[in-house]
Amino acid sequence: MSEVHPFTLSFLKLHPKNAANALERLPVQDIVEFLLQVPIELSAKTLETLAPQLAAQCFLIIPPETRSQLMQKMKPTSGISLLRFIPRSATQTILKHLLPDKKALLKKRLSYPPDLVGAWMDSDNPAVSETTLVGEIRKSLRLSKQAIEYAPCVVNPDGTVIGLLSLARLITSKDSIPVSKILERDFKVISDRATVRSVSSLSQWDYFEAFPIVNQKNKFIGMLPYKNLKKALAIVQGDSTSDQTDSVLMDGVDAYVSTLAWLVQSMAGSPLDSFNYSKESRNDR
Repeated sequence: MSEVHPFTLSFLKLHPKNAANALERLPVQDIVEFLLQVPIELSAKTLETLAPQLAAQCFLIIPPETRSQLMQKMKPTSGISLLRFIPRSATQTILKHLLPDKKALLKKRLSYPPDLVGAWMDSDNPAVSETTLVGEIRKSLRLSKQAIEYAPCVVNPDGTVIGLLSLARLITSKDSIPVSKILERDFKVISDRATVRSVSSLSQWDYFEAFPIVNQKNKFIGMLPYKNLKKALAIVQGDSTSDQTDSVLMDGVDAYVSTLAWLVQSMAGSPLDSFNYSKESRNDR
């Protein structure tokens, strides 16, 4: 294995989209040879950014023992996008070697037809209880190593969605105020059985980065980020370029959310270590 220049590794880490654009101009075999030379975390991140069809082609010629390692590192939605394009036998082999939690999550997503919202929801970030204080959630977000990609969903004790947390108001509100006082309430709640086409034209996408998803019992089970919707449409419509539309708009939205997230995570929090996640919404999935 040849040594990869540190500059290349830094570029992959800091600018994965630009790196993917460059790699997509190369033959599949050359892409795979390159990915096998870099740390597996960076390989997984790069595969997440490639067009799903191309990522699947790469995946099929990556050594079998490495495929599951990469899938374990990839975000669930990116993994699902890729698995939709490879044979069922290869998918089953990959799933077999994953850790139990990741395997169960991917199998759950794959149980949905690809044109339904449930196949593309993000459940990495659980809902926030309405009784959580602003100071608690600021402290938790500040200590979290995960990037804040969209406003968290807030639910009542039975797991029913009551609002989306306003990141802008989270910055300026007092620590002692419950998050239920700083919610956005004018938004769309989406059923996990809705089609991705039916929700793609919602005008509220101009104002929100993600919408809550509920099951048949009207309980919160995840979020549908706009970027996931674009990936879904790319597969459903058979158009690999559809997930690149509105890129200028979404880059602006991403920059806005990133700025708010940075401000929230830069602020001093309360002495509590974490905020209260909704146990009910987790258990009712």
